[in-house]
Parts: sequence; structure tokens; C-alpha cells
Amino acid sequence: MARVPYVERDELDAEGQQIYDQIAADRGRTEVGLQFRALLNSPKVAGHLTSVGTALRFNSSIQEGLKELAISTVGREWDSEIIWSAHSPLAAKGGVSDATLESVRTRKDPESLTADEITVTRFVHQLVQDKNISDDAFAAAKDLLGDQGVVELSLIVSYYSGLAMLQIALELKLEPGRANTL
Repeated sequence: MARVPYVERDELDAEGQQIYDQIAADRGRTEVGLQFRALLNSPKVAGHLTSVGTALRFNSSIQEGLKELAISTVGREWDSEIIWSAHSPLAAKGGVSDATLESVRTRKDPESLTADEITVTRFVHQLVQDKNISDDAFAAAKDLLGDQGVVELSLIVSYYSGLAMLQIALELKLEPGRANTL
């Protein structure tokens, strides 16, 4: 059970309902998922936060598979069932191999990863685990993604780490009927 209520649309005032509708529309849905419904206990902040996530997911310059691999890796680093179960299938859809995803999921040596995948996962691992990025890892990510892409990668790690910490603090769980693939 979550530590805060999952807010229903009809419990919000008119401005909160607009925020709810925008969160749903940004994700191509009519309903807002549980994770974001918990955040709607603070509607304005939830709206601003989710708009950052929308920009990173749907307007990033990073190739889809690498972006979703980065998100999935963040989910794995934080042991987030919600992030991993939602984004690892999107990484696969974006061209990331099952072997690569299994390597990330099981935290095994990345024998199956391409050079680009190693660059992205190394960046994520260092930022989350070490709270630092080596000059070599940063240079490799910048060479691969450019200035805009390396800033977006940093923001992706930050945003999804923040969501994972919210999941921990608020004890948020997967939607009913969603399988935990972590």
C-alpha cells in the first residue's frame, strides 16, 4: 500500500484536472498511472516534473534504443520494478538485444553490449553508483551523443533516479495486472 493516496481526477480542482489530463495526454492515455496519481497530491509540482519526463522521453536527440537502455539501466540501478518493467520492453523495441537487457538486469559482465551501449550504461553506472563521471566516460558519451545528447543523458539519469527515489519514499508499486520483469 502506498504511503499517500492515489489521487483520482474528480478529487482535483479545475487546475489539477487540467494537469491530470495533460499528464495522461503526454503519455497517450486517458488515465494517469498510479505512480503519477500519487504525485498528484501536489498537482502543480507533479505537472512540472512530468513535463520534464515528457520532454526527455519524446523529444530527446538520443537514439530510441540507447535512451530506453539508459532509462532501464537507471531502473535496474535503483531496483525499480516500475521503471524496469515499463522501459526494458521499449529498449528491446528500440533495437536493444535481449542478451544486453539480461546482462543489465542480472548485473553480469556486458559481453553482449555494443560499444555504444557500453558507453551509455557506463555513464549511468558511474553517475548512480559513484556519484561521479570519469573524464573518460564523459568524453565517450559526449563523442557518441554530442553536447545536447550528453546533457539529455545526464537529465535522463537524474529524472528517472528521482522517480525511483519517489517510488521508494512513497512505497509505490506496479499497476495491478502489470508483471514485474525485474
